Amino acid sequence: MKKILLLILVPFILHGQNKKEIFTMFYNVENFFDTINDLTTNDDEFLPFSKKEWNTSKYNQKINKLTKVFSSINNNKQPNIIGLCEVENKDVIQDLLKVSFFKENSYSIIHQNSPDSRGIDCALLFDDNFELINYDFIEIKIPQAKRPTRDIVYAQLKIENEIINIFVNHWPSRWGGQKETDHKRVFTAQVLRKYIDDNINKNEHIIIMGDLNDYPSNESIQDVLINDDLTNLMKSLEGNKKGSYNYKGTWNFIDHIIISNTFLNSNSTLQLNSYNVYKEKWMLYTNKKGEQYPSRTYGGSKWFGGFSDHLPIFCSFTLIQ
Repeated sequence: MKKILLLILVPFILHGQNKKEIFTMFYNVENFFDTINDLTTNDDEFLPFSKKEWNTSKYNQKINKLTKVFSSINNNKQPNIIGLCEVENKDVIQDLLKVSFFKENSYSIIHQNSPDSRGIDCALLFDDNFELINYDFIEIKIPQAKRPTRDIVYAQLKIENEIINIFVNHWPSRWGGQKETDHKRVFTAQVLRKYIDDNINKNEHIIIMGDLNDYPSNESIQDVLINDDLTNLMKSLEGNKKGSYNYKGTWNFIDHIIISNTFLNSNSTLQLNSYNVYKEKWMLYTNKKGEQYPSRTYGGSKWFGGFSDHLPIFCSFTLIQ
């Protein structure tokens, strides 16, 4: 871990070499639904005549709020790679990309409707710096589970002579209790770990991003997913009121970016540059106790008109050309 911190604090001094920054981010966008009834999923909660009274005006404000985040996180430059979760379908992503900030964008979208009963999915966006080599949607069939969960979105990308394998995740929630649901996330971690071991060349790069609904020290992440080949960037950020999510007044990370140690190899043309959680005052609200939380869209059926109940996380890499 000291090696990573050194990379953040010490800038690259590479005379005579061209460098390009690759900015990567993940964002749980909190129930990014359209207003159209999907007869194949249970999206009734986000329709105009529901208790939430979800309508076109609120939908457009949600897009505007998200746009403010996307346009600010990388100094008004479009991120190169975007991982998303809690998107209802491809249409909402395309509506987001119609705003002026994303004008003339070159993103490809990897998405399919997952088996989640509410219809919320993961998706991956990447720009034309990358060539798509392969993609997949990894099913998570938890034994004896009453409800299906989201697929893991996988894409194998090429930039210059480097291969990057990206996995976008939204693991089963803690609804019903952390201990009672722990086995679901452990199972999901086992499926992902096996997929990596069976399919990914050890010389290739890996980026695992997503809302894993577990903290860095929990079994599913620390004991099952993380082997000697991976490093969880969020683990070094824990403490000092840092986190992507606030649960009952305590900040911690349930959103993660986990990278292969190939990014830390001094001989690689792709090097880790920086990483953090993106947290600005305008993205937060303060409750009566003086506690700060991400400014969310809804609390139950009450509309707050905020951004999301999660904060986005990011990392950047330097491509040495």
